[in-house]
Amino acid sequence: MENFPIVEPPHGLFDKIINRIHREQRLLILRRIVVFSVLFLGSLIAIVPSFNTLSLNMEQTGFLKFSALIFSDFSLVMAYWKNFSLAVLETLPAVSLVILVAVLLILLQSLKSLIKNIKIYGNRKILSV
Repeated sequence: MENFPIVEPPHGLFDKIINRIHREQRLLILRRIVVFSVLFLGSLIAIVPSFNTLSLNMEQTGFLKFSALIFSDFSLVMAYWKNFSLAVLETLPAVSLVILVAVLLILLQSLKSLIKNIKIYGNRKILSV
C-alpha cells in the first residue's frame, strides 16, 4: 500500500461551507414564507364567496327558518324534537358548510406556518449577522 500525503483543506473552507448552509436555509425559509403568504391571501379572499354561498344556500333550503323556530317556540321544538332534528339536518347545506370550514382550516394552518417561518427567518438572520 502506498502512503498518500495528507492534504490540508484550504483556509476558511469550514466558514464557507457553514455560510453556504445558512444561505440555503434562509432561501428555503423565504420560499416557504412566499408560498404560505400566497396560500394565506388566497384563502382569505376565498372566505367571502364561500360564506356568501353558505348563507345563500341556508336561505334557499329554509335552514334559517327552522333554526329561528328554536328561539321563537322552544316548547314546540321540544315536543317534536325527533322530526325537528331530521328537518334541520335535511335542510343543512352540508357541501357549502364543508367548503367554508376547509377554507377556514387552510387559512389558519397557513397563518400558523407563516408566523412560524417568519419567526425562524428572523432568528436565523440575527444569528448569521
